[in-house]
Amino acid sequence: MFCRACSVFVTITLMKRLGPGGYGRVEFAFSVVFWLVLLVRDSSDVMVARELSRHPRLIRPLVDHVLAFKTLLAASLFAVLAFVGRLTLDDPADWTILTLYGLLLFTTAVGLDFVYRGTERMGLLAVSLCLRTIFYAAGVLTFVVDASQISRVPIFLALGEAGGIGMIWLSYLWSYRMPRPRFSPRFITILVQRGKTVCAIQLSQALIIAADVLVVGVTSSWNDVGRYGAQYRMVTIFLTFGLIVQHATFPTLSRLWRHHPDAGRKALDSLVEALVTVLAPLAVGATLLAEPLVGLLGSSDYDGAGLLLAVGIWRVPLLTIAFCYQTTLIALNRETVGVGSLVVAALGIGPLVYLCRVQFGLVGATAAVLLIGLALVAAGYHSLAREGRQPAWHHHLGRPLLASAAMAPVCLFLVRWSVAAAVVGGATAYVLAIVASGGLERTRHWRAAFQPVEDPVREVAETAGRA
Repeated sequence: MFCRACSVFVTITLMKRLGPGGYGRVEFAFSVVFWLVLLVRDSSDVMVARELSRHPRLIRPLVDHVLAFKTLLAASLFAVLAFVGRLTLDDPADWTILTLYGLLLFTTAVGLDFVYRGTERMGLLAVSLCLRTIFYAAGVLTFVVDASQISRVPIFLALGEAGGIGMIWLSYLWSYRMPRPRFSPRFITILVQRGKTVCAIQLSQALIIAADVLVVGVTSSWNDVGRYGAQYRMVTIFLTFGLIVQHATFPTLSRLWRHHPDAGRKALDSLVEALVTVLAPLAVGATLLAEPLVGLLGSSDYDGAGLLLAVGIWRVPLLTIAFCYQTTLIALNRETVGVGSLVVAALGIGPLVYLCRVQFGLVGATAAVLLIGLALVAAGYHSLAREGRQPAWHHHLGRPLLASAAMAPVCLFLVRWSVAAAVVGGATAYVLAIVASGGLERTRHWRAAFQPVEDPVREVAETAGRA
C-alpha cells in the first residue's frame, strides 16, 4: 500500500512536469519494456516459486540455474529492444528513453525475490519494495523538473530497483552462499517442458495489461498517448497491487491445494472475497470522482482523461479476478485447463483495441479491455467449476455492492468541497456500511489465504531433508 501510494504521487507529479507529450513518451517506452520484463521474470519465477514452496531444500541449485537462464534471456531481449528501437523510432531521444528503460531487464534477471516469495518470507520483500520506491520517488521529485530532464526518469527507476535487489542479495548471501550461475541445456529443457503453459499464461496476462497503451502509442500523437497514459498509469498502479497480493498468497495456495483440498478451497474463497471487498469501492469511487481527480493535474492538456479513468478503472477488479483464477489453476497444477482462453484473449485484444480505437476514439480502446476482462472472468470461473473448485460468488458481491451504493451519495455530496474530503468521507461510509452488514466478521476468515498455515507433511519433508 505504501508503494502504491508513492507511485500515485510520483505519477501525478510527472504528468504535471512533463506535460502530456513528454509523459506519453515515458509511458509508451515503459509499457514496451514492462512486457519484456514480465517475460524475463515470469518465464521461470512462478514455476520455481511453486517448487520452492514444496521443496525448500532446492533453493541453492535452482538459484544457480535460474540466474544463468534469466541473465542470458535478458541480454538477448535487450539487444533486440535496442536494435528494433533504432529502426522504428525517428527521434534519438525516444530511443534513448527506451534503451534506458531496458536496463530493467538486467535488474529483473538478477533478482532473487522468487526465493523469498516461494518460502513465504514476505517481510524482507516488503522492505525491499519500499526502498526501491523511495529511491525512485526521491530521485524523480528532486532531479526531474521539466521535459528536458525526461531521461532521468528511467535512470532513477533502474537505480531504485538495483538498490532494492541488492538488499535481497545481502540477505541471500548471509543465509546461503554466493550463487554459481550454471547454464544447463537440460535445465532449460525441463523448464520449458514443465513451465511452457505457465509461461504462456504469464505472457498472455502481460500482453493483455499493456496491449491498449501499445496500440494507442503507435496510432496516436504523443499528446493523445499522454492523455491516455495518465489514466492508464493510475489504473495499472492499483492493478499491480492486486497482482502483488496474488504473488504473496500463491505459495500458500500451492501447498494447501496439494495437501489440504478443503483448506485450499477455503483459501481461494477468502482471497476472492478480500479482493472484491477492496476493489469494488475503488472502482465505484474512481468512476464517481474521475473528473475531479484528473482536475488535480491542473492542466487543460489532460481534458478527456476523466472519462477514460471512469471507464478504465473497471479493468482493475475484472483483470485482478480473472488473473486470480489463472493463478489458482497454476497452484492446482491444472494450468492447461484455462490457458486456451487466456491465449485467445491475448491474441485478440490487439485487433479489438484497434477497431474500438478507430470507431470510438480513446475511450473505445479502454472499453475493449473491459470486454476482454469480463470474458476472462467468465472463462476462469468455468474452468474452476469443471474442477469443482469455483468460489462462492454470492458470498463475495452482496456486501461490497451494497456498501458501495451507500458510499456513492457521500462522495457526490463532499466532492463539492474537495476531492480529499470526498475520498475520506466515501471510504468512511463504505467501512461503516461493511461493518453494519456483518462484513467485519467475514474478514476473520481471510486468514486462510493471507496467513500461512503450518503443513505437517512439509515439516516432515524438511526434517528428512536436513537429516
